[in-house]
Amino acid sequence: MTRFLMLAIAFFLTTSVGAQTTNLSDYSYVVVPEQFSFFNEKDKYQVNSMTKFYLEKSGFNTYWSADTPNANRCDGLYADVEKLSSIFGTKLQVVLKDCNNVEIYRSQEGKSKYKEFDKTYQDALRKAFNSLEAMNVKQKNIVLLRNIPNSVVVSKETNQNPVMEELTKPKVSRVSGNLLPDAKFSNYANSGKTFLLRKTADGYSLYEESTSTADGLLLIGKIIVIEKVVKYIDTSGKVSEASFDPSGNLIIEGDSSPTVYKSVN
Repeated sequence: MTRFLMLAIAFFLTTSVGAQTTNLSDYSYVVVPEQFSFFNEKDKYQVNSMTKFYLEKSGFNTYWSADTPNANRCDGLYADVEKLSSIFGTKLQVVLKDCNNVEIYRSQEGKSKYKEFDKTYQDALRKAFNSLEAMNVKQKNIVLLRNIPNSVVVSKETNQNPVMEELTKPKVSRVSGNLLPDAKFSNYANSGKTFLLRKTADGYSLYEESTSTADGLLLIGKIIVIEKVVKYIDTSGKVSEASFDPSGNLIIEGDSSPTVYKSVN
């Protein structure tokens, strides 16, 4: 009897998680506010920017509330971060609601005990997102409402439709002092190898020249640019700080020392 009960519970949990994953993937975008209710200013400690970054990393098409796409409101989700009562440290939860303000998802609690305010909020947020990242969400393409004969389907991966250019291309060329390359393609070198940086809708893709692929290019990572946040994600999912110096060199912070990709003109 006990074994049957445990199997029943396991089946219930598995089907529940699967349903929630499908539910989140059925939406086409998520809106992030520029300020959360427990702060008195916009993007304090970069919590809003990091929320947008982690949602993008978790498979969502993300937009600031001021840049919400002209699409059906009920095709989207609306993100919030709640600060939970805690005597010691900081506790945060990520909440996603639908267009009727109905809660669709609530993350695990992210807890942190750093003394520095910026570190404790960012660490708690990162831990809260662990449960969401594990769900492997893949949001569908956005269908825009436009005064044209047919609706336009937006793919943030290909960005091939000229009608959608203003929605998908980055709006800034400088992020918190970081200089961002304007060229669609840039060449780099490191440790005797050559690399290609391709500008994308969300930042840049970094390729290594390789004879093991049909087109001679092997994707090794992506650089995500979101307002004040510039992050590098390698193909294994590891996240690092990234920046470009005045000479155009790409610098990716490592565990012990940074990796510098020299710009080649």
